[in-house]
Amino acid sequence: MDVFEEIFRKYQPDVYRFLLRLTAFDITAAEELTQETFYQAFLSLSRFRGECAMQTWLFRIAKNTYYKYVRKEVRQRNITQSPPDAPSPTETAEDREMLICIRTLIEELDEPARSVMQYRLYSGISYSEISQLLQIRSGTAAVIYNRTLAKLRKTLKERYGYEI
Repeated sequence: MDVFEEIFRKYQPDVYRFLLRLTAFDITAAEELTQETFYQAFLSLSRFRGECAMQTWLFRIAKNTYYKYVRKEVRQRNITQSPPDAPSPTETAEDREMLICIRTLIEELDEPARSVMQYRLYSGISYSEISQLLQIRSGTAAVIYNRTLAKLRKTLKERYGYEI
């Protein structure tokens, strides 16, 4: 088995779950973004220096791939002037709406809080790995996470009426 195939088999489920959460559980988008993430990783594998864990490196590529996708979606939406897609009737509307509200609140955060929350909530990586990605101390990442989580809970309740 070749090295990249082994990497794909080992990390694909984690990257997919990370992107699934980033996309508010849009299965099609998460699958496409996972494929694009591993394509970009394949192209960049020779530049991987081992300064962080392979999974951490892949999450960074996935996050960048997601942001590229979002920018493209916004441009297309602006060109066509079409409204955002409504949830399908078979989905649990309230749960989906709450996830969208949470994602919106996270997107509104300043850095590094936004990245800390995305990495911690969407992928569950450790504070140590987050600190490597963001070049901050792991204790700082933990403090940012806990303070931001409290702030998000309060804002979610005040703005949208949801409690988590």
